[in-house]
Amino acid sequence: MKFIKTKIIAGILLLLISGFAVYTGFQNRKYNRFVMFFKNSITKEIETEIRFVPKQLNKPKEVLFFEELMLGAVNHEHYLFLNPEEKLNSCFVKDTVLYIDFPESFLQSVKDDFNSDDISFLLEKNIFTNCLNINSVFISVNGTKIYEFLKK
Repeated sequence: MKFIKTKIIAGILLLLISGFAVYTGFQNRKYNRFVMFFKNSITKEIETEIRFVPKQLNKPKEVLFFEELMLGAVNHEHYLFLNPEEKLNSCFVKDTVLYIDFPESFLQSVKDDFNSDDISFLLEKNIFTNCLNINSVFISVNGTKIYEFLKK
C-alpha cells in the first residue's frame, strides 16, 4: 500500500512540475526569434543564421530586427550589409509599412562582389520572413528612395 501511495505522489509531482514548465514557457517569451539570410563570400550561396534578440517594450519587433541585421553575420565568411559601426538615420513602422533610412555610407560600404540586386533580394527576403505584419517597405539613403518592396 505504501508503494502505491509513493507512486501516486510522485506522479502528481511530476505532472505539476511539467505543467509549470509548459505554462512558464508560454508566458515568459522574453526573446524574439529572427531568421537572417546572408550571402557567403566564398561559396556565393545564401545561408541562414538564427538569432534570439531580447524583447524591448519601447521598440517594435521590426526595428529590433533591422538593428540586429545591421550588425551583420556572426560567420566572418558572410558579406555585411553595412558597416556595423554605422547607425540608421531612422527606422519605424507606420500602419503596415516599414520605413528605413540609411546613412550615405551605405552606398560606399557595398563590396564589389556584392551587387545591388543581391542586396535588394536579401533585404526583401530578410524583412518579409521576419516581419509578418509588414506589407511594404520603403528604403532610402538620406531621404532619397532606393528600394521599395511589396509583399507578394
